[in-house]
Amino acid sequence: MADRTRRTILLAIPVVAILAGAGYTVTSANRPPAFDHLALSSEELTDGDALVVDIRHPEEWVETGVVEGSVLFTYAGADRFLAQVGPAIADGRDLVLICRSGNRTSRAAAELADKIPNRIISVEGGIKRIISDGYQTVKPR
Repeated sequence: MADRTRRTILLAIPVVAILAGAGYTVTSANRPPAFDHLALSSEELTDGDALVVDIRHPEEWVETGVVEGSVLFTYAGADRFLAQVGPAIADGRDLVLICRSGNRTSRAAAELADKIPNRIISVEGGIKRIISDGYQTVKPR
C-alpha cells in the first residue's frame, strides 16, 4: 500500500509541474491566477485611470525610456512596493505592472495578488513589445 501511495505522489508531481508551467496556479480551490497577463496596447496603458508602475531598474528606464505618466519604482518585494504604491491604489483602481519583457511583472503580480483587492495586470511582452508596436517612450523623470 505504501508503495502505491508513493507511485501516485510521484506521478502527480509532473502533472503539477505541467500545469504550473502553462500558467496555472495550482491551489486547493483550483482557481485561475489572481492577476491578468495581457498584451495591452500603448493606448490601453495611457488611457483610463489605472496606475501604471514600471518596476524595472533606473538604468533600464534610461536605456529604453518609459511609458508617459507611469510611476517608476523598482520592485523589491511586496511589502516595500505596497508601502510606496499602496496609497495611490487605495481608491480601488487597477494596478498595471510593466517591466522589460513581462517576466518580472508576472512574478510581482503573483506576489501581490493575495495582498490587495485591486485588479492587477502584468503587461505581456513588457516595454520591449510596447516599443516594437511603435510606442514612443519618454525620458524618465
